[in-house]
Amino acid sequence: MSLTLSAAVRPPIASWLGAQLAREIDHGRLVFFLPGLAVVGVFAWAALPADPPLLWLALSVVGLLVLRVLAARSSLAALAPVALALAAVAAGALAIGAQSRLSGTAMLQRSQTATITGRVVAVEPRAGGGTRIVLAPLATSLTGAVPRRLRLAVRSGPPLAVGAVVETRARLFPVPGPSMPGGYDPGRRLYFDGIGATGFTYGPPQVVEPPSGGPAAWLARVRHSIAETILARGVPSAPFAVALLVGERGFMDPADVEALRVSGLGHILAISGLHMALFAGAVFASVRFALALVPHLALRWPIKKWAAIAGILAATAYLALSGASVATVRAYVMLLIGVVAILADRPVLTMRTVAIAATALIAIDPVSVMEPGFQMSFLAVIALIGAYEWWASRRVETRRRWPVAAFVIGLAATSLIAGLATTPMGLYHFHRLAPLGLVANLLVMPIFTLIAMPAGVLALFVMPFGLEGVPLAVMGGSLDVVLVLAHRVAQWTGSAGTFGAIPAASAGLAASGLVVLSVLIAPWRLAGAGLIALGLVLVPLRAPPDVLVAGDGRSIAARGPQGRLALAPTTSEFAGSMALRADGDTRPVKEARRKMCDGGGCTLPLSAGFLALPATPSAAREDCRRAAVVVSPDNLACNSPALVIDRAFLKRHGSVAARREGAKWSLVVARPYGFTRPWQVAPEIERR
Repeated sequence: MSLTLSAAVRPPIASWLGAQLAREIDHGRLVFFLPGLAVVGVFAWAALPADPPLLWLALSVVGLLVLRVLAARSSLAALAPVALALAAVAAGALAIGAQSRLSGTAMLQRSQTATITGRVVAVEPRAGGGTRIVLAPLATSLTGAVPRRLRLAVRSGPPLAVGAVVETRARLFPVPGPSMPGGYDPGRRLYFDGIGATGFTYGPPQVVEPPSGGPAAWLARVRHSIAETILARGVPSAPFAVALLVGERGFMDPADVEALRVSGLGHILAISGLHMALFAGAVFASVRFALALVPHLALRWPIKKWAAIAGILAATAYLALSGASVATVRAYVMLLIGVVAILADRPVLTMRTVAIAATALIAIDPVSVMEPGFQMSFLAVIALIGAYEWWASRRVETRRRWPVAAFVIGLAATSLIAGLATTPMGLYHFHRLAPLGLVANLLVMPIFTLIAMPAGVLALFVMPFGLEGVPLAVMGGSLDVVLVLAHRVAQWTGSAGTFGAIPAASAGLAASGLVVLSVLIAPWRLAGAGLIALGLVLVPLRAPPDVLVAGDGRSIAARGPQGRLALAPTTSEFAGSMALRADGDTRPVKEARRKMCDGGGCTLPLSAGFLALPATPSAAREDCRRAAVVVSPDNLACNSPALVIDRAFLKRHGSVAARREGAKWSLVVARPYGFTRPWQVAPEIERR
């Protein structure tokens, strides 16, 4: 009977599935998943133990595309979409592989002091004084392969100009890896930026040759001049205005930056879609209004298209002034596609626009898809467009009797949707929520959108004529209010936003579910809600580690009997803060450090036993007998059940997280295959 029922039920289900699939195909929705599959290819390439040959990847893409064409023309048509999906994955891997070959650099393998002559490529001011420069070496006394670029901290001296050739004595260090397994890997981003070492200079660099004329040097001078003009006003919010208009955040007070992040307003600092839309939109509206005042032009010529071209030219200038971050480039590409849509008399903001923008960014800078900025900005835009399309499909007529209420409701809905969309990746990368983010955005965004940014746009346009005083005063006053509100909301939030780390699977499932829910239009889109729910179910299943050891063997955290992490006295501020934040712990690093040391070394308490940091061979032998965990910068040979994390282990695997499971330890390491990728450098481990 069950077989008969199954046979009777199957045809309607198959018919329904076929009808829904045809509906998705007819509306072109499945194509929008191709950029997402390319992102999967990027992550797969980064997870491999070694770089796959580019030729193999290229042949895979071509072969799968050929298979797709042949399958579509044969009885194996069902294989065509599978072949296309695999081709997109292979194309993502090919894109980042090619970027690694073209943009990567040699990485410094050990710390060195050297004399360097190089051309200044970038200059970034720091909030505490001094600057950070990027040099393209022309001559060095370094031994081994020389990186294409070096990033150096300059603690004092006159400001340096981009394009100048300087000479300096500097201390250089290898680029560090993640301070904990699964943590942010700074070496990967720097490698793709061509930076193979970081360090500091001994004194101010000496200018050997002034900057020659060129677009980069001219643009740097323009940005510097704008920043100086704004900072000269001396108002508290001047550094904030500099960050918004020219993308230089180094002048901002760290307390202001932290308040913006805790209050849920951190997106204001990321020059992205909102800023680009306000900047280009102001120009678009002004030009269109001016042209509409001339009846001959307004009635006979496409002034809307002319205004759109003016808007994209203004956006191009803003892109250059703001430093062209990933979020800004994403917004610019989407805006450019929107202008093309206006010129072609097509809808401007659609899911197709997002897909094209994502494809363009994956082709330009594939490694950026692993950065929080790419993930969070695209998730927010996808969710907003998906929600707008769903609302439009309901055919709800919006009444215009209460425009203020409609504005407030629209702003609240936008903030809520964008906030929820970015939550999975925000939690995964930053281990933090903004529970009062909706309140903060409702209070701040009208001021920011209607006053601060329009005034800033006007200030930039009139600055060449010396008329920027009034617009900058208006912008400064409104940004002062924004900062006051941000600090107040951050004070209300307190430590309530601290959440702790979530599993990568939770973030991935939630993000995938959001995309499915937003992109598909058939009823099976609700499967996206199931993926989001599954991601939420996995969150509490995360098992926090009992021991964390950074790759240098100095930054160490151990979970004590009270369930809180204790830090070794040698733990760095950065590694310690990362460990505490991932654990949902709001204590400052100095409070979490434990100084339980004597002449033989240090110890940290565990829930059962203790972790030992021996300082002498005799102490190491004793700790091997008595301690539950032994961490040493030397190679040890412990004939005991203790967990030993020594020099050889750290040199091979980098940072490690250990969790006690009964009488055994479960380990997760940062480099399970060793240091096999070009951006990975074995840590330097100093003996105590």
